Amino acid sequence: GEQQRVEIVKTLYREAEFIILDEPTSVLTPGEAERLFATLEQMKAEGKTVILTTHKLKEVMAAADRISVMRKGKMIRTVDKAATSERELTLWMVGKDVAADSRERAPRPKGNLLLDVRELDVYAEHGRKALDRLTLNVYEGEIVGVAGVAGNGQKELAEALGGLIPWKKGSVSFAGKSFNAASVRAAIEAGIAHVPENRMKSGLAGSLGAVDNLLIKSYRAADRSKFGFLRIGANREWAQKLVERFDVKTPNLETPVRQLSGGNQQKLLFAREIDRRPLLMVAVHPTQGLDVGAAEGVHRMLSDLRDDSKGVLLISEDLDEILRLADRILVIYGGRIVGEMGREEADRQTIGMYMAGLTPEKGVAG
Repeated sequence: GEQQRVEIVKTLYREAEFIILDEPTSVLTPGEAERLFATLEQMKAEGKTVILTTHKLKEVMAAADRISVMRKGKMIRTVDKAATSERELTLWMVGKDVAADSRERAPRPKGNLLLDVRELDVYAEHGRKALDRLTLNVYEGEIVGVAGVAGNGQKELAEALGGLIPWKKGSVSFAGKSFNAASVRAAIEAGIAHVPENRMKSGLAGSLGAVDNLLIKSYRAADRSKFGFLRIGANREWAQKLVERFDVKTPNLETPVRQLSGGNQQKLLFAREIDRRPLLMVAVHPTQGLDVGAAEGVHRMLSDLRDDSKGVLLISEDLDEILRLADRILVIYGGRIVGEMGREEADRQTIGMYMAGLTPEKGVAG
């Protein structure tokens, strides 16, 4: 978020007449985003030209005068804002009508305690303390949303739960079993799935095809290998079924996944994680950079896990996503959980204040 603000300040200081902003609010709090749009209005009044690229339709409708829609590298339509709507923009973006998931989210009794994290201290690169006595829990059959501005420990929280980085202090208990140290294999075998922040850096091997990427976590299973040798024919059939089930568009199973669109990469990643029937899904920014249709598909997958009495820890900077999906919302700031609220009581203003390090009473959080 600080880096993003520095870049915007540099642009304003240079008095640029023509400014292109690419997803400028992805790491800003709601309050910071509002101030950015107010600045853009002022720049427009001064005769400057601004191009804003974003997949957030609410921002488009709030800030733009004219809107152009691109799909698969082609310009589909350009209209005045007053002549269109969010639903029409969605139709042009995806090529079909995407109805919002309107399934009733009736309150349901909590299941058993699934994840219990207490007083966790984690250090990131260069010795920086990323998590500071962080405590949270997730129950069966609920989606817990973690909101926060980038750089407040979200990445390290997900990686610690996935066994990728160790913790110095605190305890992690999952499905009644205590974890004494970080272990990727232990997390996989326990039933923890992890969709990382950067799908191509940490989630998928870009030079490999769909089959190899789907096998990454399950190649030891008896139905995937025998006597240490992969079951090549059976694995291709299995991969083909997953590609079809999750509607992954790929020329063939050998096509390097780096050549797929972001949405298809994400669907392939979810296919691998969900096929393992996890007890807990840790999903970090799962729809970042995806079009409306692909994002809708990801949301359905997360909701289906919740409805199947599994747990979901949804870490996202998109407040609309968290408010729509989460049963309980936590706010992380400075490596700590500084706010918690239920689905019914949550509102953007309160969450935004916590994200900025303030309490609703305008005191400093934590």
